[in-house]
Amino acid sequence: MTASTTLITPPPSPPLDPVSPLSPISPWPPIPPPSVREQPTTRSSLPNATDVYSSIAILGTYLLFFLYLLWAFAPSQSIWTSWLPDRQWAIIVPCWMMIIVLLTYWIYAALIIYNTPSWDSVDCITDPYSGIQPLGKDDVKEDNDQPYYRNVRDDKASHGAVDLPIDLVGRVLYPPRRRKL
Repeated sequence: MTASTTLITPPPSPPLDPVSPLSPISPWPPIPPPSVREQPTTRSSLPNATDVYSSIAILGTYLLFFLYLLWAFAPSQSIWTSWLPDRQWAIIVPCWMMIIVLLTYWIYAALIIYNTPSWDSVDCITDPYSGIQPLGKDDVKEDNDQPYYRNVRDDKASHGAVDLPIDLVGRVLYPPRRRKL
């Protein structure tokens, strides 16, 4: 027997429809007629509540400002302005409102300054809930040798994790350097 080589060819693939999306020559999808495009969507045609409330607020603000200007510049002999207060209040009320806004900022700034601890207070560095290392049995308790953080230890402070003393942090971060001559 002679050895013959025969090539096995795969079966031919089915032809693609030219309008199939898998076809490389597929045309663009057709544009729908205008009647289909103008149909309402499934979404409600009612506006959003936030849009309604904001529109009412804007229109109300414009109406009140127009009435304020009318009151401020209308002649004093008008019939409809006879029941309104004097026109001097058209200037006094906005001035007082501006002063109240400025005083609010100044009062909050003053309260912040008032509640800030002084520079020599320990509260600038630690608070009552910070974990300060407790005094051990080997620690010498001398009045002159005690750092400030040992004197303000609170019973509510956690003893598991301790805060590093600020002088130790300063010594580690900023060690003494030799001066170059």
